[in-house]
Amino acid sequence: MDQNADTNLDQDLANSRLAKYENPQLQKEVKVWITDILGNEINLNYFNSSDLMDSLKDGVILCQLINKIFGNETVKYKDSKIAFMQMENIEKFLRFCQIKGIQHDELFQTVDLFEKKDPYQVIMGLQSFSRMVYKETNGKFPFIGPSIAKKNIRPPKPPKPEHLLSKNGGVPWSSIEYGYMNGSNQQTESVVFGGRRDIVHK
Repeated sequence: MDQNADTNLDQDLANSRLAKYENPQLQKEVKVWITDILGNEINLNYFNSSDLMDSLKDGVILCQLINKIFGNETVKYKDSKIAFMQMENIEKFLRFCQIKGIQHDELFQTVDLFEKKDPYQVIMGLQSFSRMVYKETNGKFPFIGPSIAKKNIRPPKPPKPEHLLSKNGGVPWSSIEYGYMNGSNQQTESVVFGGRRDIVHK
């Protein structure tokens, strides 16, 4: 396969995900959710006027969310301009999410946020985080994104009729379901292969 074709496919996928992220309504939903939780603890003017990835890049707001919801100093972070410290803040948020049971494929990687490799995946990770928070706090905090799917409970299996129970001399229920004919064979059904078949009643 042409290597350029693979490269173009990857680029198309990246562009598609970027287009999803650039949906203003999607970013607004996340910003409103964060603002409702943190309020004046963040610089609202900067937060509301900047790109979502830029405002989350240092990982501070992510850690603040955890501490606001689960208690002060649940995670320790540093408000720093040093890239290493900022990435460490993001990693602390991701580790906390994994401890809380959020699946790895629902989260994002540090570079997805810090280097804007996949902003849409960051959105999806925050949506998963919000659903976990909603469940952990019994709905105290709202969630964003798709609704939480409810587990479908399989209807109870109907009991076997008494006359078909093996202990009463009946045929096993599964045999009836699959067309059991009570031992029919060539002899009992008068079937003779290779012989002449009369279709006239005698």
